[in-house]
Amino acid sequence: MTDLYIIAINLTRRCNLACDHCYMDAKTRESSSDSELSTTEIKQLLEQICSRSSETMVVLTGGEPLLRRDLDELVSHGSHLGLSMVVGTNGVLLDEQRAISLKAAGVMGMGISLDSLDPKHHDTFRGRSGSWEKTLNGMEACRKHHLPFQVHFSVTEKNAHEVDTMIDFAKAIGAHVLNIFFLVCTGRGESMSDITPTRYEQVLRQLVEAQKQTTDLIICARCAPHYKRVAYQLDPESPLTRAQGYEGGGCLAGIHYCRITPEGGVTACPYIPIEDGNIRNSPFWEIWDQAPSFQQLRKPELTGQCGKCEFQKLCRGCRARPLAMGGNLMDDDPWCDYTPTGGTVIQPLSEEKNGQISWSAEAEQRLSRVPGFLRKMVRKRAESHVQGLGETTVTPEHMATLASRRFAGKSPNMSRPTATETTPTLAWTQEASEHLESIPHFLHSGVIQVAEDVARNEGRLEVNIKLLHRLEEESDSSRKLSWEQEADQAIQQLLSNRTPQVRIFVQPTIEAAAEREAKRRNAQLVTVADVQRVIETETAGVEWEPDALARVESAPDFNRAGIKKAAEFNARREGKAIITSEDLTRYRNKAMMRAVRRLRGFGVDALNFDAYAIAKERVPRLQDNDQAEKRFASIREYVESKQAPDGSGLGLLDQALMEKMKQELKR
Repeated sequence: MTDLYIIAINLTRRCNLACDHCYMDAKTRESSSDSELSTTEIKQLLEQICSRSSETMVVLTGGEPLLRRDLDELVSHGSHLGLSMVVGTNGVLLDEQRAISLKAAGVMGMGISLDSLDPKHHDTFRGRSGSWEKTLNGMEACRKHHLPFQVHFSVTEKNAHEVDTMIDFAKAIGAHVLNIFFLVCTGRGESMSDITPTRYEQVLRQLVEAQKQTTDLIICARCAPHYKRVAYQLDPESPLTRAQGYEGGGCLAGIHYCRITPEGGVTACPYIPIEDGNIRNSPFWEIWDQAPSFQQLRKPELTGQCGKCEFQKLCRGCRARPLAMGGNLMDDDPWCDYTPTGGTVIQPLSEEKNGQISWSAEAEQRLSRVPGFLRKMVRKRAESHVQGLGETTVTPEHMATLASRRFAGKSPNMSRPTATETTPTLAWTQEASEHLESIPHFLHSGVIQVAEDVARNEGRLEVNIKLLHRLEEESDSSRKLSWEQEADQAIQQLLSNRTPQVRIFVQPTIEAAAEREAKRRNAQLVTVADVQRVIETETAGVEWEPDALARVESAPDFNRAGIKKAAEFNARREGKAIITSEDLTRYRNKAMMRAVRRLRGFGVDALNFDAYAIAKERVPRLQDNDQAEKRFASIREYVESKQAPDGSGLGLLDQALMEKMKQELKR
């Protein structure tokens, strides 16, 4: 009897989008079809599934399942039966209210599709403007209400370069799993050009390597059975292969997985159109056990290159692709780039237990809750671990130890914390902290990083609301001018090594600077030269006279960058194209007078280092602030080394400014 790990139920063909790659050729319409399975029929199907397996994961998908008014009712029914209920959605209709209601109904998690970090590309691919933003809002609604979710990313030639950044994004936004889907050209996707076999292979290697380096996110290649071969080639002991007992990440079609169409048809997978029965005419388990194509998939007699391959039992190849190209289920996979060597066929891990190791009842019970496609691997790992310890019985404690090692103490089934994992390292005013909380949490780490970088560069000891507002103003994301393609590519290359959440925050600022460069030339087209100028000078359209720049470069390390950034900001605000030595003096004097006026507000009446002790008493964020203490110590050491012999401080500042500062303190 073959175990059913996952069943996908297409609840409807209706959809609010028109995606290029849809295997169902989903129709964009509001009214449901009379032929769709009814609420009662789907409930009866769930009851049939539960009668033999309560461990099966049920994925309710579409079309767009959120268009079914009975979705919460179906989730609740399956959940009460003990089934793991998951919803696969494009996320556009997933607002906070839906997240709350689905969680209350008992949904285990959401699978949300996102095809690019470029909103324009995602919206074009999905056939609807504004869908990118709504999808991200759906993810944020899940995160906010502790509803676990996965990110689903479909790879094409146009977005394959985004795989690494999508991994970073999935971690940053709080996803538990990133599923990378490889298209099979059926349905509306028949007209699409899939990625080449060579590119396919490159991406699979990329994913295997990424999973090795990632402990807080599960990365899965879907509709990509070659993933098993690639993982084995890179490491025969890889836990990602069937040779080590892991059934997931490969093709389970007809073996441990099937799909139900909106009209009740049963197929081995969404890309194999052969219906071996209909639940309206026959009991589900009867179809599952006896379907001819399922039997063929369970005992495959592969032909062509697949039939000669030593990896045929680990991989099996995609059976839908040869069928889609006019062949049959057993033909070789046309998207495989591997040439068999004629070696011995590599066998999957045997289900036999290690006779020397026993399992406690509690450990066996815990193992039974592990998804079927992971069970053999978990059993083998646990028994090897216990044997290595010189012990003879697997206990729950052993399993907990292995889980903590695999996921760095974070089980993938646990809800993640609501707070951002990035902790501010500078002081933040209360207003700034409150403003940060109003920003979507997946952007927090980027906002914190950028705001604190700017604050440090400007010599600040805190992030305040004015700084955040200024950064947001500079981050106006709407381009005002036309851009040549090379200019856009230059920005993408510059930001290629930045995390997605930082890019979303930083990119508009660079774009605005490049447009200022173009305007200085009285041009309406931003060229690659404009972008390169911003990148090379880091001045965003402001130049320096040599003597002014020399003065900045002679400043002490602890405030050199801050002086430069502050001067450039003041110059941009004044509309100046070049900073002179006189400008630098003027900016310095203004800054010194602002500092003196603040000291006067603290009751300071003399220019000496006692001012810091007084300020620390009056300003809570300076108290127990190690960074502020270090900064003050650096300043004091520098000033004392530069003072005039009479201790007047004239080694640093001119007589007129010193007198003006003293007079200001006495007012």
